Amino acid sequence: MEKINEKLTVVIYGIGGIGATLGGWLTQNYDKVYLLARGDNAKALKSNGLILKNIVSDNIETIKVNVIEDLNEIPNVDVVVITVKNYDLEEVAMDISDKLGDSPTVVGLQNGFENQKVLPKYFTKIVYAVVVQSGWSEEPGKFGTRGKGHLTLGTPENQNLEITEKIAKILNLGISTMTTQEFQDAAHSKLIINLSNATFTLISSELKDDDAIFKLWNIFMNVYIEGVEVVKAAGYKEYRLKGLPSWDVMALGRNLDKNTAINNFGRNLKYSWFNSMAQDMIHRKKNQSELDSLTGYLINLADSLEIKIPYNRMIYKLSKEQFKKVPYQPLPVEVVWEKIIDELNRK
Repeated sequence: MEKINEKLTVVIYGIGGIGATLGGWLTQNYDKVYLLARGDNAKALKSNGLILKNIVSDNIETIKVNVIEDLNEIPNVDVVVITVKNYDLEEVAMDISDKLGDSPTVVGLQNGFENQKVLPKYFTKIVYAVVVQSGWSEEPGKFGTRGKGHLTLGTPENQNLEITEKIAKILNLGISTMTTQEFQDAAHSKLIINLSNATFTLISSELKDDDAIFKLWNIFMNVYIEGVEVVKAAGYKEYRLKGLPSWDVMALGRNLDKNTAINNFGRNLKYSWFNSMAQDMIHRKKNQSELDSLTGYLINLADSLEIKIPYNRMIYKLSKEQFKKVPYQPLPVEVVWEKIIDELNRK
């Protein structure tokens, strides 16, 4: 295990699925990390430790963690890793700024690009991360994961390189972490993967037959291919993220015959509804989502380039309508498919 010469005090702000997995694993190898949680979550973490279940290996760990409920509880905070969603980011940034000023380095672990607008309003020392990691909250103090993924750290214009490397070495003690000087390429490559979040939140996991699976496969593939087209047209290059399919592989997959597509797609399909948007809308019933930060961002980019993306646009439109309904209920894939085909035929 690599030794860290300068021990920085690190706070993980927001102990949901990503904050819990990162904080728990880092705590096992680094003693100056604190998890900022509140309410029942904080009580459970203090009383029982952080309980983390790997649903692939069926292994359950109980990790004793340092828990705080306010930034003022500890002195000299060097790094704040923010793991809340985009819709809570402004409030959290204000809290950090009010209590710590501009002294800490802030690390944003949000999907999309909203954090690149919000965080610079409050801080000058900012590092961003592309997150390839599964994690979700099951109940206060208890979390699920499919195992360790990885983080890629960087900044839009390659500023703060020295502190980025230093933070990467620390986080690497908990989860594989690397740095890049092509951060915007990496972030846009991850965006393409995150476009499926809306698809698997809008569409019900109850697929009645192979035809339903094949319809979902076609929607998923077209959402992905449209994303690649827009990102490439905007001047971004593919950045290979370990564990995620390449653009070429996905392009080839678009032409699979029905039986092969169903077999390949159906193999790991059950995990698709563990994405962060589905957790918010379906499992936690928050009626808040990162739809505008992900699919909405792509639509705005496509509009600026005058590129038509009918699959993503229909997923966005239906999601905006459905997400407002209380209680939220996903739509059958047949309903979504019909609306997409109707839209394509009109054009």
